[in-house]
Amino acid sequence: MIKYNSKSWFKHITSFSKADIMWTFRYELIIIAIYSGLIAYWEQVSLHQHGDLLDQVSKFFSFIGFAFSMLLVFRINSAYDKWWEGRKLWGALVNNCRNFALKGKSVCS
Repeated sequence: MIKYNSKSWFKHITSFSKADIMWTFRYELIIIAIYSGLIAYWEQVSLHQHGDLLDQVSKFFSFIGFAFSMLLVFRINSAYDKWWEGRKLWGALVNNCRNFALKGKSVCS
């Protein structure tokens, strides 16, 4: 187990490159870093002129996020209602079986 001291966090950042996983995927990480750097550079250079377009895109995605959250809320609510209805029916079935067994026992006795 690795002893971790929260006050010496910089030592862990510098020793991060010694990890086996990082060494195994070093080429893929370099390719992804270059690709994301190029996309960020392209966004700063060409899309900076169209600030209004980026604002509209962010509003669109916030609206879509709100719509999906409402859909998710309604689905969770209906699932909970179905679960509660099933729980009530199961409880009624257990009570009816118990009463039937008690009545059968009293008749046979």
